[in-house]
Amino acid sequence: MECDGAVLNEELIDAVYRAALDPAAWQDVMPLLRQRFPSNAQTFYLLHRATRRVQPLYLEGVQPRWVGCFDELYFAADNPWMRVSQALHRPGIVRTTERLEAHLRDEGVLYRSAYYHEWMRPQRFRHNLGNTLLAEDGLIANITLFRPPDMPAFDSGEVRAFESLSSHMTRALRMSLQLERSESCPAGTAAFDALPQALALLDEQRRVLYANASMETLLRAQRGLRVRHGELTATDSTAQQRLADYLAGVLGRDNGAQHKAGPPDALLRVGAGGAFLSVRAIPVHGRITRHLPSRRTLLLMVGECAGAARAMTPAALEQFHGCTPREARLAQLLAEGSNLRAAAEAMGITYGSARTYLKIVFHKIGVRSQAQLVGKLLSDGPFTKPRPALH
Repeated sequence: MECDGAVLNEELIDAVYRAALDPAAWQDVMPLLRQRFPSNAQTFYLLHRATRRVQPLYLEGVQPRWVGCFDELYFAADNPWMRVSQALHRPGIVRTTERLEAHLRDEGVLYRSAYYHEWMRPQRFRHNLGNTLLAEDGLIANITLFRPPDMPAFDSGEVRAFESLSSHMTRALRMSLQLERSESCPAGTAAFDALPQALALLDEQRRVLYANASMETLLRAQRGLRVRHGELTATDSTAQQRLADYLAGVLGRDNGAQHKAGPPDALLRVGAGGAFLSVRAIPVHGRITRHLPSRRTLLLMVGECAGAARAMTPAALEQFHGCTPREARLAQLLAEGSNLRAAAEAMGITYGSARTYLKIVFHKIGVRSQAQLVGKLLSDGPFTKPRPALH
């Protein structure tokens, strides 16, 4: 089955967040980055504007001797990237050679520079894909991938996927910096209070070890989640089973294999109004767990997403996505918060048949997981004209 080029690997996203809490996880990020965006070099580094120095953090595919001469060539006057630093070295802006040329309205401008001829070309770097994750106080955190001349330039699907990944990396980097700056807190968890995202640390029994201010607000309001006898639960009975299964799946995959990714985000219904919570759990390893009572700890990230599942009718799904009546009914039940087994029971079919229908629905709507399916139906709404089904 073909997939949208903008789809991201869940294992890669999980590795990015693990790296925020345990720097050793960057050793997992780089191979996954190369797998998702085929390239002959993957670099993560800091640029110091004032001193015109680069500080390598994690490099793959760049030999030490080339790192040593990078500063002189990159900060040279004829490097076009320096001319657009203020405009393009900003979080959220994906950089490619083609975008550089379009910005400067000068085709081939990079290939006339000493930076290209004396640093990129000898290493067989021709195409690049980069983004700035942070730009604060003259310090720029960049991630850049390079491809050789015999590979094509990064296409639009890869650019969109890289843009999406960069938002996760920016969030993870901010978490990491907050932890580094919060040495006064024994567990380091107070660093999370400065972040707007709702975050909590759970043990293997789903007991809440810590919740930041945003999470505490959400829990007090009981918007989809609450704490009962110290344990995190969902306010909806159907969502509770989904939450329990999801967290058990994450812990199960983490049993002795830190490089394995857990399931994708779980979507939990918030009341009966059609709103949902997006829940992502990631096993935590590294320095923060040294101060926690449980060795098996999950970082829980929760976001609210508005939806209109009650407005989705099977007829609309049939009309706009080409689903059969049973496929449309299954998609609707999942969007309304049912898990696959409960949806199968409601439809009077076996669990195996439901799995078969679900694979067909994935194919027709252009997604790869149940969370992506529900998220797309909620974000697009039932009356959004979809792209043609893939064959």
